[in-house]
Formats: sequence, structure tokens, C-alpha cells
Amino acid sequence: MITNLPEQMTTPNPDHEHFFRYTSGRWLWDEEQQLRDRYKAFNVAELQSLAAKVVRSDSCISITKLAEGGYNKVFRLIMNDGKRVLARIPNPNAGPAFYSTASEVATMELARDFLQIPVPRIFDWSATSNNAVGSEYIIMEEASGTQLGDIWDQLSPDKKLSIMREIVTIESKMLAVSFSHFGSIYFAKDAVEGAVPALLTNEASSELRERVYKKFSIGPTVDRNFWKKERLSMQISRGPWRTPQEYALSVGWRELEWIKNFAVSKAPSEATLISSAQNSPQAHLQLLEKYLKVAPTILDIDPVLTRPTLWHGDLHSSNLFVDDGHITATIDWQGSWAGPLFLQSQTSPIVDYPGSIPLQRPDNFDDLGPEQQAEIKQQIFKSTLYQLYLLETTERNPLLAKAFHLDHGKTRRLPVEFAGNTWDDDIVSFREALINVER
Repeated sequence: MITNLPEQMTTPNPDHEHFFRYTSGRWLWDEEQQLRDRYKAFNVAELQSLAAKVVRSDSCISITKLAEGGYNKVFRLIMNDGKRVLARIPNPNAGPAFYSTASEVATMELARDFLQIPVPRIFDWSATSNNAVGSEYIIMEEASGTQLGDIWDQLSPDKKLSIMREIVTIESKMLAVSFSHFGSIYFAKDAVEGAVPALLTNEASSELRERVYKKFSIGPTVDRNFWKKERLSMQISRGPWRTPQEYALSVGWRELEWIKNFAVSKAPSEATLISSAQNSPQAHLQLLEKYLKVAPTILDIDPVLTRPTLWHGDLHSSNLFVDDGHITATIDWQGSWAGPLFLQSQTSPIVDYPGSIPLQRPDNFDDLGPEQQAEIKQQIFKSTLYQLYLLETTERNPLLAKAFHLDHGKTRRLPVEFAGNTWDDDIVSFREALINVER
């Protein structure tokens, strides 16, 4: 989640600490570590100079911390001739050094130039801190239009319907290609260790196949769960993987080995708010061993539903920009990867509606107060939009609709989701997911 911030100009204030620190909130626990994870110093003047150079301006006259989230800070830089660009600086906790930035840039180029998805153009980037800026960075064009989250509630039903249909279009473009391996996307020229050429395996044109094969590769995942804490130096499988079963098993083996070697139970005085099972490495190991036995089976489904598919798993209103009912940009591709379609196929939060489906007004509608009537109208519209999305998906993206309606889909998906972080998250959910598999 990115938090938009009020403008904080560098000039005339020479102190740039507010650029380096996380300033959008506080933590009730372990705040010092949380802030360290989000503190990143860099050479502000060099970033300004570089930004001016890449857009062929004389100088950068201002820099603003525009937004920040848990893993990145975004700055707006304005040039002397009025040109604007955005610079994104990853926090130390953003993911594996080099891999996260290199993969994000490659993924954005693939989405923009090969799949024709509206994505901001990148002017310059570095996946190493060994540069004048002193940090990894991405300098890109500023998305045109307005952030959807700022105006969604004010849009007319027709505009919302138009945006929903364009989300379906974006999903159809991602579904148009599938790969031979599971993993994160990189440029072939980066020669990432262990990467394989990005071979398209579906009915893409021969020209597109050749272009993608020459330009990109599939390499190790940038999923933070494979790199955090001691996992960074562990000898574990990070991909690319040939089958979804290999991927699912690698999640379980990774956590099993980490808990065996590094998990430390909290002292009783520190563990008053967690269950005894949550605080017991042995309890986690027992469940992970059960998971490793069932993981191959729960993903033994129609191979077309587990094919390696690039997917933007976070198409919420903060990551979409629109103009006059049309999507002009999709942002935040960090972490997107060629993963099993079925495990990634979830409805965009913009159109998802988990509640009851009231498609018409109740008989006593006229007797209700204005606030209740407004609430019912909103529920009817949201549920109607959701149903229209499902119909549109069935017609235009039947493969995605098939993934949505897979028998026991949730029962198959949740064990893989929960297996990856039981120690820091919740053993109870993982246990319940495995119990549901046994049923």
C-alpha cells in the first residue's frame, strides 16, 4: 500500500532526512526495526542531475516525496522546462538486491511493449547501489490521468462499467501468453544466474515468440519470502521451476529448513498473546511435513490452469490511473511473476464483491430512511458490477473463468498460500487449510 504525502520540497531546505525516513505512520511494536527496514539514504543532488539528463533538460529544480509504502518511496522531480518524472527508490526490505529492480523493469517492458498494457515508460534504472545516486532506482514517466482511488466513488455507473471492461481487457492481454517455466522475468542481457530463455508455449505468433525469446529470461523468484532473514543465504530452490508441483514443494522445504535451523521460541513472558502451537517449532514442522505430502496432489489439476502466466496480482484502485473512464496506466509491477495461473487468479478488488448479491430493491425500500436507501443502492450497484464482470470474463477470458470456478479451488489454493509464512504469521490458518484438504 502506497501512502500519498503532502509536498515536501528540497529547496531551500538542505536537510534531506525526511526523504530517507519513513514518515507516514508509526508502529506499536518493534518500531525501531520497522523504521530501519524503511530507511534508505541516497544522493539527492545526483538523482536530480540524472533525472534532468535522461529527459534532456538543463536542470531539476525541485524534488518531492510524492508517496511511500512498505517497500518503496516515490519522488516527483520537476525540470526547469516543466518536464516531470518519477523516481522510485526501494527500501532495504523491498526484496533481494538487484533481482527485485531488474525483474520489475523487465516485467514492465514486457507488459508495455509486448503485451500492449498501459504501463509508464522507464527512462533509466539501476539494479545496483554502485552508482552516483548510491541506491537502486527506477526513473519513469509520471502516469497520465488520475489515480482511480481518488475518484472512484464520484464516477458515474457508465464510467465504472467502462473501467471494469478495461480491467477485463488487461487480464486478457496477460492471459495471451504463457511460459515454459515458473519464475520472475528478467532481461536476457542481464545474464541472471540460473535463468532460462523466456519461451512462450501457447498460441502466440511466431514473431512475438522470437522477440520475447531474444529479449527476456525466466529466473529466480523475487518473492520476499524466499529471501528474508536467514533465507537470504540458505541453499534453497528459488526457481525457475518446470512444474507447479516443484514450486509448491519448494515453498514447504524452504520453511521446513528455516524453522529447523533458525526458529526460536519466545520466552513465556514474551509469548502471552500467541498460542503454544504458534510458539512451537515442532508444531510448524509437523504441519509442513503433512503439506509436503499433499502439495503435489492439490495441484494435480488441468495443466492449462497451472500454466506459468504473468499476472498483476494487485489491480486495486491505487495502482490504476484513469481518464474519462479509460485506464491510462497500471503501476506497481514489483513482485509480479510468471506463476501458476490458478494460484494467482483472483478478482480485482475494484470489482470484487464478497457480500450478498442484492440485484433489486427490497419491498420496503420506500419506507427506509435516506441513508439506508443509499446503502442499498450502493450494494445493488456493486453486486451488479461484480456479476457483469463475471459475465464479461466468461465471454472474453474463459480460461480465467474456469480458474475462478475450479472445484475445491479455495481448498487447493490456501495450503500453498499459508505454507510460506507460518512462523511469522499464523499456524492456525495453515492447520485449518490442511484439515480441509483431508476432508
